[in-house]
Amino acid sequence: MTFPTVTTAELRTVESVLDMGGGYVLDFSNRTFADFFQEQGIDIYDPRYEDGGTSKANRLRSFLRSTPPPRSGQILAALLDYRQSGGGEDLHADTLARYLAVVQRLGGSTPASVRAQPQGPVTEAALLAHLFKPEVFARLPGDATLHAVLVARMREAQRCVEHEAWLSAVILSGSVLEGMALGFGAAQPERVNRAYAAQYGKGAPRLADWKLHEWITVLTRLRAFSPNVEKFGHALRDFRNYVHPAEQLAHGFSPDGHTARISFHVVQAAAEDLVRFCEGDAP
Repeated sequence: MTFPTVTTAELRTVESVLDMGGGYVLDFSNRTFADFFQEQGIDIYDPRYEDGGTSKANRLRSFLRSTPPPRSGQILAALLDYRQSGGGEDLHADTLARYLAVVQRLGGSTPASVRAQPQGPVTEAALLAHLFKPEVFARLPGDATLHAVLVARMREAQRCVEHEAWLSAVILSGSVLEGMALGFGAAQPERVNRAYAAQYGKGAPRLADWKLHEWITVLTRLRAFSPNVEKFGHALRDFRNYVHPAEQLAHGFSPDGHTARISFHVVQAAAEDLVRFCEGDAP
C-alpha cells in the first residue's frame, strides 16, 4: 500500500523549522527526544527508524518517510507546538505557512500554540494559521453548486502555489473571495444593501455589479469580516488587478510566493469569518 509521505521540498521546510542541522532536533537531548515520542506512543529509537543514521535528525527523517498520515502530520504539529511553546525566536510568517501546509497535507492540524498567538495588531502569522478546509465552504451562504465551484478554485489555487504559479494563484484566490461575498449578499440582500447605502451615501447597485473593494468594505462594516481579512483582502484585491498586463507594468511588481500564500490564506480566513457571522458568532 502506498501513502503520501513527506516530499524533499517539504522536508527542507521541516528541517529549517525544527533546527535539524548537525543531527539535532530543536533543543532535544537523546532522553527528552525519546520521552517526547513516547508521550505520542512511538518508540523513536526502534531500529526501523535507523535507515538514514542514528542521529535524532535522521531518526525523524526516517519516521516521516515511513509513517502514513495522519500520524506523521500529528507528530509534526506536536513538534511545532513544542517549538512555539518554548519561547524561541518567532518564525517568519512565510516559513510558518509552509510548515503548516506540510502538517495539513499529512493529516495534522494547527497546534494550539499557533492558534493562541496574541492577535493585537493585524499580523500575517495569524492569517497564515488558517489552513484550507473545504468543509468550511459547504457552510457558507449559497447553494451547493456555488460551494463546489469555490472549493474547486481553491484547490486549483493551492496547486498553483505548490508549482510556483504565483500570479495564477492570486487571481484564483481573488475570484473565490468575490464569489463567496456575492453568495453572502444574495442570501442577505436587504442587509448588505442597507450597509452599502450607509457606507457610501447612495443606493446600492445590483449585487452582481459590486466591486471587490465594496464587498470587503461593506462586509467589514457589518462585522462579517475581521480586521485581518479587511487588511489583507484589500491587498489581494490590488494584486488581483495584475490580471491586466498594463496594470502590472504600471506598478512594476510581480506577485511572489509570499504574496500568493497570503492571498490564498486570506480567502480561507474570510470563509471562516462568514461562517461564524452567519451561525451567530460574529467576530
